[in-house]
This record gives sequence, structure tokens and C-alpha cells, in this order.
Amino acid sequence: MATFTLEQVQKHNTADDLWIVLHNKGQSLNYLALQNLELTIDTVYNITKYIEDHPGGKEVLIEVAGTDATEAFEEIGHSDEAREQLEPYFVGDLPSEEQTEAVEIYRPTFEQVSQSAAIDVKKTSWGFILRTASKLGLGGLIGTAIVTAYNRGMTPSQALQIVHSALSFIQLPRGTGNDGSSHFWLGAGISSIVQFSATVGLGLWASTKLDVQQEFTHYAPHRPSKPAHLMRLPKTTATISRPKPLDPRQWRPFTMTQKTEIAPHVYHIVFALPNPDDILGLPTGQHIALRATINGTSVARSYTPVSNNKDRGRIELLVKVYPQGAMTQHLAQMKVGDTIEIRGPKGAMQYSPRYAKHIGMIAGGTGITPMYQLIRAICEDPTDTDTRVSLLYANNTEEDILLRAELDNFARDHPDRFQVHYVLSKPGDDWTGYRGFVTAELIQRHLPIAGPDSKMLLCGPPPMVGAMKKALLGLEWTMPGAVARAGDQVFLF
Repeated sequence: MATFTLEQVQKHNTADDLWIVLHNKGQSLNYLALQNLELTIDTVYNITKYIEDHPGGKEVLIEVAGTDATEAFEEIGHSDEAREQLEPYFVGDLPSEEQTEAVEIYRPTFEQVSQSAAIDVKKTSWGFILRTASKLGLGGLIGTAIVTAYNRGMTPSQALQIVHSALSFIQLPRGTGNDGSSHFWLGAGISSIVQFSATVGLGLWASTKLDVQQEFTHYAPHRPSKPAHLMRLPKTTATISRPKPLDPRQWRPFTMTQKTEIAPHVYHIVFALPNPDDILGLPTGQHIALRATINGTSVARSYTPVSNNKDRGRIELLVKVYPQGAMTQHLAQMKVGDTIEIRGPKGAMQYSPRYAKHIGMIAGGTGITPMYQLIRAICEDPTDTDTRVSLLYANNTEEDILLRAELDNFARDHPDRFQVHYVLSKPGDDWTGYRGFVTAELIQRHLPIAGPDSKMLLCGPPPMVGAMKKALLGLEWTMPGAVARAGDQVFLF
């Protein structure tokens, strides 16, 4: 097997000669598994012939040419199938001294914990309780005598005499028959003895009833049994948990139920979800991937549905057919009842009402689909009142404008939240809108200025997107990298 150093790979960094390095997980070896290690292999690919077929555009690949592209590859969400598609372009590995080291994986082990009591608790004997009570009682009497002596300023000899008297079970003061103090001390002594006896007796009785070594369920129940009483409950429909229609990693088949040509070479296509009341479950701003075997080759492409979670039981797509588009040609040839594989959600966009206060959008052709998804979500959400959207939508002719009725309705019903302006490069004589192309002047006139509360979204043909990036750069917008991130000030679908 051939090996190439990183220095050699770095020389292949042009569109006509493009190599990359990817970390691929190897098969676990027994001795590695015992040491909690995972083996990775740095492989080298010559993807020069793959550039034009890359769904994300060749610019993404050119930016990582001649480098370790693993981080960008993983961040954009490629699957195992994507790695399989690279196999024909494999040319070798990095030498062992440049291979990524095995990574230690922590696999904790747990000891079984005994559920028995950690402290051996023994039942208390009568003798122990009596001895303890006697000590507490005598200690209390002696302590009382000492405190009394101290408070009255007695000498040590007098205090000792009090202690001696306490230990001899103090003689109650005597008096004449008319002396009320004798009755007081007699009553106090009797009440103390009764209270002390009751406390000791109650403690002894409780000790025989409580056993901390056994649960309450150990004892037999004492509540009298009652005959069973049946209660009639209203009938309810059992809720069966269904799997989600989409899976981000697993391809699933979906059946085409409708296909309508709504504009020249543009189709409105509907695929059925497994159940009529299923919800697509696609987060706003994200897309799905379609896969089909075309002329013996597996082809996958990404599309943004124009339907959302309110449209139960179906996935709706707008697809423009291109002469050299393998997937679009395949979709145009499909018939109602045919199936295609779909998976998702995919994409870096993570929209929420806190995404931006003013969103600018520049779309071209079928690039309107991801924009429409956001526009619909914002305008149909009565709680999302702080977000404003301004759209510049470019097409060749008036007939090419997709979703025009829907966009105009949103603009009419929500004038404070959504505005749309159409730009045609080949307008008819009766066209009253903008003519030509989207320019920096139009962007300044209708879209937000760069700032912390603003975002700009782009989607359309690569030449248009490239021109818009240059115009926005001149207007002080921050350009994104090759891999789209949710926090980009200028976001590319």
C-alpha cells in the first residue's frame, strides 16, 4: 500500500490536482480494546475528479485542498455513505510516524454495592436501657444540685453536701401541718418520679416495636380486609409510540404521491409519510437528503421542503430540472407510486425567534425554498412579532418566479414583518419591477445593514452567490467560511 507524507499531500492543492487527508476509524484490535484504545487511520484521497459532482460545490473542497480535512468533513455532517463514496478516490495512507495516535476512551467499571446495612445495629436489651436511664437520671440530679449551689454562692463543702443528699434521694423538707411548702415539695417529687417512670416505660415499649434491620413490609398488615370494588373507567384509545418518519442517519423509502409541473422544468413533488397524520419533524431552516441509484451509481442530493410540521402526512418539494442534473432528471422521470430514499434532518441552520431582529434574504431560482421555509414559519407564528424579513428574489422571467402567490400573500397580510422585491434579468415589456441583477444599491435600499441584530441569508446559483458575497463584503458584512455555521453573519444554504 502506498504512503504519502503530509508534505507530499500539501503539494496537491489546486482544483486540477486536489488531495485531502481524512481520519477513518479502523477495526478494533483485541489488545487495543483491552487498553481502552481506539485505532484511527489517516487516509489520503485524490478527489480531483469528484470536484464537479460535490453537492456542496467545489469551493468547499478547494478551501481544504492539500490539508487534513477531517474537521470540516465531520462538521458538515457527512455520513458513513459519504465515506464509502470516497473509496474509489483512495490513493494511500500517511506514514506511521504521521498517523494520529490511538485515543484513550474512558470506560468506567462499577463495583456491586451491597444493599444491606453498613452498620450492624443490634436490638437494645432491657438491662442496657435501665442502666442508661439510671445514669441519665442520676446525672441530671447531680447536675441540678451543682448548678443550684453555684447560683446561690455556696462553698464547695456545701455543694458536696447537696450532691450527697441528691445521691441519697434527697429528704423532702418537713414542716408543720400548716406549712404549705411541705405539700409543694411532696407534689414535685411525686410528679418527677411519675414522669421519669412514664418516659422510661414508653422508651422500653417502643424499642420492642421498632427494628431498623427490617422493612415495614416485614410485618403483617393489621387493616381489616375489604371485598374488591370494581370501578368502571371510560374507554380510552391506547397511544402507540411511532418512530419518527425521518432519521438523520438511516435511509428510509418514501412513495411519490403527486408530481405537477408548475413552471417550465419546475415540478411540485409530494412524497407520503408512513401515516396520514405523521408530522415531518424537520426543524425550521434545515433540509433533507434524497438518494437513488442512477445508471448503477448511488447519487444523493439535498433539498429543502416547502412543507412544514403543519402539513401532516407528506413532504412537499419544488425541484427544477437541469439538463446535466442526475438527480433532478431522475425525479422528473419518476412516476406516482415510485419510491426514493430520504433521510434527515440535515444542515447547520438553527432558527429560533431570537435568531435576529432583521433578516435579509437574497434568493435566485429554486433557492427560494429554504427562504420560504423561514418566511412561512415567522409569518405564521403569532408570538414571533420582533422578527422582520426583507427578501430580494431574482429570476430570469416572470414565469420563473416560484411561490409568488404565497409570498405576495405573506407580504399583504404581514406588511410590518415581511417585504419582497422581485428582480428579473429577462423581463417582459409590461414588467414594472426591478430589471437586471441584484446589486449593492438594491441591497442597501431594501435589506438590513450589517450589525449585531442582523443576518443575511443567501441561496441560488453559484455565480449569483459569488457576486452577492463580493457585494456584501463591500458593505462590511462578515463573510462565512467554507463550512456553514449557524452563527454566520452571512449564511449560505
